[in-house]
Amino acid sequence: MPLHAASRLASHHGEQWAAETISRDPAADDHVVAAAKRSIDRLNAARVALIGEIDSWVEQVIRPPGGAPLHTETIGSVVDRLAIAWVRWRRFSETAQLGPSEVDPSVALQQFTELTEAFDTLVLDIHEGRRRIPHWRTLKSYRELR
Repeated sequence: MPLHAASRLASHHGEQWAAETISRDPAADDHVVAAAKRSIDRLNAARVALIGEIDSWVEQVIRPPGGAPLHTETIGSVVDRLAIAWVRWRRFSETAQLGPSEVDPSVALQQFTELTEAFDTLVLDIHEGRRRIPHWRTLKSYRELR
């Protein structure tokens, strides 16, 4: 379940990247920009739901001791950041293949790699009772967008 949600998060971030590119185009028609912004809101609503799915699953499966120090983010939030980092690295790699790029894709890959290592350490720390994760629920509602 969490791997499927993580895959969907990466897909959503790829779509959001494209919509944000459209929304920032100074030559784009206002109607096109407005449609892109609405798309971003819909994608964010789906993103929040996917993070919630991951966090709900984690809360059912992982029960760390109450006395462990608290981590600042939920697992769903960290997986979301991993998905963003993955999309960023892929996009910068594709751009670099097309010609000179402002961003070195190896920097994005390094950031993704560091985040995956930190995630692995967090999971191990939770498993061994050295850390616990917050019970966090998103307070921003996107219900009106559905």
